[in-house]
Amino acid sequence: MNEVVIDQNMLKDLQYFCMFIGYPYSGHSLVGSIIDAHPNAVISHELHVGRWLKKGYPKERIFSMIILNSLSFAQHGRTWNNYSYAIPGEWNGRYDTIRVIGDKKGGGSTKFFTKKTEVFDVVESSFGIPVKFIHVMRNPYDIISTLYKKRKVANSDNLGQMIDKCLQHIEKVETIRQKIQPAQWLDIYHEQCISYPEDTIVALFSFFDLEVPAGFVDNCKKILYKNPHKSRLDVQWKDEEIAFVAEKLIQFERFSVYSFDS
Repeated sequence: MNEVVIDQNMLKDLQYFCMFIGYPYSGHSLVGSIIDAHPNAVISHELHVGRWLKKGYPKERIFSMIILNSLSFAQHGRTWNNYSYAIPGEWNGRYDTIRVIGDKKGGGSTKFFTKKTEVFDVVESSFGIPVKFIHVMRNPYDIISTLYKKRKVANSDNLGQMIDKCLQHIEKVETIRQKIQPAQWLDIYHEQCISYPEDTIVALFSFFDLEVPAGFVDNCKKILYKNPHKSRLDVQWKDEEIAFVAEKLIQFERFSVYSFDS
């Protein structure tokens, strides 16, 4: 893999490392792209930092890989799952001064760090800067439905399998949350990000001690859907399946706001 040569001057203003924890198809790519579009932040896409830490890569090499990944992804239009996350008029793949660096690997990071806890415990010490975690949530009925639709073979049993998979993933995130100080963790609701982008962007950049550049929110709005896509309406749900998920979600405070009809 090609790399960017890192010198101390590039990293002298670095303050935080950003990690994503969450679920597949929940909106991490959008939030990662919003951060990467800031002139003081660089976020790679699906680099999977935990894997490279486990291999023993030094932070300088990992940071180099992040910068190169961000640039390469931007040069390809930040396109993921046939959707372009490139924010017009902003710093996609480029930077002025790096104050925040990180990697967007939400669902994969959750599975990896719950299995490889020894890597999770040394993330902050390995990078030498505070680590801050972004947790993006989306209506679980939509996550489950998208997982179901992405299956190569869709049969009557698969929806139940996806329900179990999603609920287990939520439990894993709660296990990780318990290890993190509240000041290092930010919850973001995908639906609010779409419907009220300014509130989400202000909270997001405040979390990293970054200012919102003039015109930034308006540029972000140019790539947003008018309304969150309700994938659950694309799949045939049984009443008992809806009720089962609803009962389970009550156990998780942050997901108790969701319902099939919300």
